[in-house]
Amino acid sequence: MHKGYLFFLFLAIVLNAPRQLAAQRMVVSDAISIRNDYGYELIGRLRDRVLIFRDQSDNFEIQAFDAQLHLSWSRELNDIERRGVQILAVIGGKNDFSVVYKLRRRGTTTLVLHKYDPGANLIDSVTIKNYGERPFNPPTLDVVRSEDRNVLAIFNTAERSQLEVCCFRIDKMQTLWDRTVYFQQDYFDSYVKSMTVGNNGNFFLVSEFNNRRAKLDDHSFRIVQVSAGPDRLYEVPLPDFLTSDLKFTVDNLNQQLVGAGLFGDKNRDRTVGSFYLRQPFTGENFVLQYNPFDEQFMSVLRRKDSEDDFKGLNDADVSHLVLRQDGGVLLVAERHHEIQRGSAAGRGFWREGMRVVVDFYFDDVFMIAMDPKGNIQWHTVLHKKQYSQDDEGIFSSYLLLRMADQLHVLFNDEIKYENSCSEYIVSAAGEFDRNSLLNTNGLALRLRYREGLQISANECIIPSEFRNRLKLVLLRF
Repeated sequence: MHKGYLFFLFLAIVLNAPRQLAAQRMVVSDAISIRNDYGYELIGRLRDRVLIFRDQSDNFEIQAFDAQLHLSWSRELNDIERRGVQILAVIGGKNDFSVVYKLRRRGTTTLVLHKYDPGANLIDSVTIKNYGERPFNPPTLDVVRSEDRNVLAIFNTAERSQLEVCCFRIDKMQTLWDRTVYFQQDYFDSYVKSMTVGNNGNFFLVSEFNNRRAKLDDHSFRIVQVSAGPDRLYEVPLPDFLTSDLKFTVDNLNQQLVGAGLFGDKNRDRTVGSFYLRQPFTGENFVLQYNPFDEQFMSVLRRKDSEDDFKGLNDADVSHLVLRQDGGVLLVAERHHEIQRGSAAGRGFWREGMRVVVDFYFDDVFMIAMDPKGNIQWHTVLHKKQYSQDDEGIFSSYLLLRMADQLHVLFNDEIKYENSCSEYIVSAAGEFDRNSLLNTNGLALRLRYREGLQISANECIIPSEFRNRLKLVLLRF
């Protein structure tokens, strides 16, 4: 058996396991009114309770559900101030959870982290950074998390010519490093494509230059590695293709940065293949490979013979990179586009009696498995067709579950108040089955699969929003 089929970072190597649909169990929680909520976030299961964080603008609350998803208790987080607070992240750990927020008081901005036990009791608190008074350019903060969710990189993008990044380790409540990376003017908006952080605190910023046909000979990636030690810079020439979409992630097992994406040859908006890139932390030479789509793959994806009509794809986005133990990767992409109707497009005024209507399309998912050299071992297409209007597509797309020897792709068959839901079960060799998962008729459920959370090897929690009421749905496989 080919070594490449050793599959993903967290998967056992069992290719001959039975692939029939296992018995599933669904539990639905009590309904919660979210009419006045600013937002909410699933924390996960701590001890024997499933926790959810609710941001009610002037109030922050933790609610806990028991094994049958009955509301067990609610607790306000009174230690977080009510005014001048912006929640940046809520992070569930094994035995605790943390809330990271920005606090603005009297013109001064601080970055704060609170850690709580499973009962929502404050364990520890720390001010990660004080940004001081910046009345004309207050910090604009965002967070990326490591694979183990224990290391955070918090970055400030308010300055166009520099990026302030501080790296924090939650278990030790310790700032690992605090650095500023300087750029040319408008560098961040124009060139930065990806930021990711490893379990050891290595932060990677990937920039791309000259991604256009006229400058193809100078097309390249520039990768800056920032840590407590000296910065490192890696240059990756890309003279053979234009990128259309991509993602990067840290492979903590193999100590390397892995990137994969889609490329075009003459037009970056027309995807004609996939590429793979890995850069070892040791500074060894990078590995870069690109593979054009073959006619059979395109025929299946476009649902027609592409022999005389190979124009590529203009609506594909990379949604996940799933790491493999051998250093390869599984690229998961989805076909998605939006259409705006009802106004004089591009002319900046409204037609009388008309309003803007936005149509959202989330269609087929395709997967491409690549070995450590970037060679394609298999690819597969999972057909679906989702359409909605004026809802930001929140009920569309899918949830990817990573299990012992297979992947599950869960999604709504149609976007309407009562519909059926399906799943694809994909083996380590790329074979798949499609199964009916559940039917929401009479259940007052509209599942937001994209916001779902895997909470164990065989369980996931999916939020449902129906007429301003939130329910949690537990699926056990």
